Amino acid sequence: MSPEEFSEFRHDAVHALMGLNEACEREFEISSWPFWFYDFDRGTLTFMDKNKAPRVVASIRVVGTTSKAAGTWLWSWANESIPREMSEAMSRVRSFGEREMLAELTTAESTDHEHLGWEMTAIAARILGSKGAYRCPGDNGFLYLVYSDLSFGLVAQSFSRGNPIECGDHMGYETFVCEHLLSDPAQTWFSDGPTDENRWPDAWCTRCEVLFQAQGEWNDKNQSERDIRLICHHCYESLRSRSRH
Repeated sequence: MSPEEFSEFRHDAVHALMGLNEACEREFEISSWPFWFYDFDRGTLTFMDKNKAPRVVASIRVVGTTSKAAGTWLWSWANESIPREMSEAMSRVRSFGEREMLAELTTAESTDHEHLGWEMTAIAARILGSKGAYRCPGDNGFLYLVYSDLSFGLVAQSFSRGNPIECGDHMGYETFVCEHLLSDPAQTWFSDGPTDENRWPDAWCTRCEVLFQAQGEWNDKNQSERDIRLICHHCYESLRSRSRH
């Protein structure tokens, strides 16, 4: 593909993506939802109403990111912080670039400009047959995503696993652990077993387990003797991975 042909291809892809996003707006009112939350574990981007109830859920893949500090665009397949499951679809975009000898699609990192992120995302959406795209702002740039599917209503509700929260490091779902596990996670964790509805059950330590066994349940008496902390599910998983089973 010549430079002139690629320029036309890119131009057409950008306008096609604009049309796809306009269709998403008409059907799902994407811009009307004040909150959003991406979940790489599920591969979803959830749009929420003012009460943070999920209203629209999109199945997503990560195209790439821009960095304000570095002034660069980085493809997701070259970004170690992006899970492979979220970036592997971009191998088709990269293969297309290799066949057509397009450095823009095969070079991991490029100097960013105002429209580059959207242009590369539009090309990815065209090659992958995506249904639209979204740009998530961050402290140092943007995360660009494409949708493979969208749904709303009761289907969206099935993805809800508690209230979304933002801790110091992540945006995630709320979980609860006792203060002793938070300060020393390398000990035995006690909790109910995880379920599809509750993947991160409330957890407590051996000291708190003594309180639990004395009453045979958690109630007003023993609840007041322990300090429960709210953390996001990413922190929960990281801490629990250090536990003694």
